[in-house]
Amino acid sequence: MHRSQRLGRLFLTTAALVLLTAAWAAAAHSDYGCDGCHVPHNAGSLPGVPLWNGNETTVTFTMYSSSTLQATMDNQPSGTSRLCLSCHDGANPNYLWMSDSRKFGASDLVKSHPISFVYDSALASADGYLKDPAQPSTLGRTIAQDLLDAASKMQCTSCHDVHTSGVGENLLRGYDYGYETVQNGDGTTSQVHHGAELCRMCHLK
Repeated sequence: MHRSQRLGRLFLTTAALVLLTAAWAAAAHSDYGCDGCHVPHNAGSLPGVPLWNGNETTVTFTMYSSSTLQATMDNQPSGTSRLCLSCHDGANPNYLWMSDSRKFGASDLVKSHPISFVYDSALASADGYLKDPAQPSTLGRTIAQDLLDAASKMQCTSCHDVHTSGVGENLLRGYDYGYETVQNGDGTTSQVHHGAELCRMCHLK
């Protein structure tokens, strides 16, 4: 085989691997298919999870803590958060290609928004800076109905919707989040923050 042919095949193979990795990453969430998380046959045995296609995370996490946190958190991530972390814990060998910003290792939840705690009227009253979850969200129902799980807990899925309504690369519920460059009238540009509407669904700001 001529050297140029070998190089061409190498290029095509490399490009295919890059595209396959990108497709695999995208396929983990439902805009591209269900089988990133669910499998129709020979499903996993995690209780309460429809046809779960994966293993439960085995990482022991250090949970978020703060002197101002009024909530009582579970000792380890619970509910749907454990399912998210089965891929995003940085330990799953099938997802080592995932960018560091998408991985949450044993100590990373300390720096993240708290999860796996009951968010109820008593917490809102004790905190003083949270809305009562019986109040309307901006997604059509109440905060409790739109954001919390069946146990009234805040989880990864409270903010991130991996199913139908996730917006932007972070799959946020109803809102994208980040900074946008806008053109000013004098010809200069500015960085404008957007997406805080999601935070204000729960936080009094």
